[in-house]
Amino acid sequence: MNKMTIITNRYTLGLVLVALFSAMLYIGYLELKPQDNLAIIDTATETNEEQFAWINEDYTNLSKLPEGTEFFIEYRLDRDRTRERQLDLLQNIVEDPNSVAETRQEAQQKILQISNYLDQELQLENLIKAKGFKDAVIFIQPQSVSVVVNQKEFDRDEIAQITDLVITITSQNIENIYIIPNEELSNK
Repeated sequence: MNKMTIITNRYTLGLVLVALFSAMLYIGYLELKPQDNLAIIDTATETNEEQFAWINEDYTNLSKLPEGTEFFIEYRLDRDRTRERQLDLLQNIVEDPNSVAETRQEAQQKILQISNYLDQELQLENLIKAKGFKDAVIFIQPQSVSVVVNQKEFDRDEIAQITDLVITITSQNIENIYIIPNEELSNK
């Protein structure tokens, strides 16, 4: 009976940790706004103008980028921020001496999985561009892969090219691959 209570408590603890982790990610995502990032950059440039001058140049040139490019830049930044927060939270679990060994091991596995996703996303984005598409951004999750391509519509050959690349790199089933044209560009 005592063993069952421990298992139930560990299961409950696991559920609580997952719920807290999800809530922290959601709250962190809501609180992080592009204006907040610019304010941080402006503060940093005031303290050491030479060291951070390149940051101001990058942000002031955003308005000069070709139409649609902002979408892909912003999407990548959001994806990278989300993954960075996930990795930070998982790393805190791994480094916490009070963490249960099993939870620590799960966190380490999740860190490896996220690192693998980051590598696969970068590979796919570059391979899709190498196939002649203007730009693409990928988001890999355990059960799906979303591909947003800088194009108004696709023909069958283009869909097949993208799908083949995704399957080759991720080993994901075809029914879990979502290829999305960037609707924002089709209106411009």
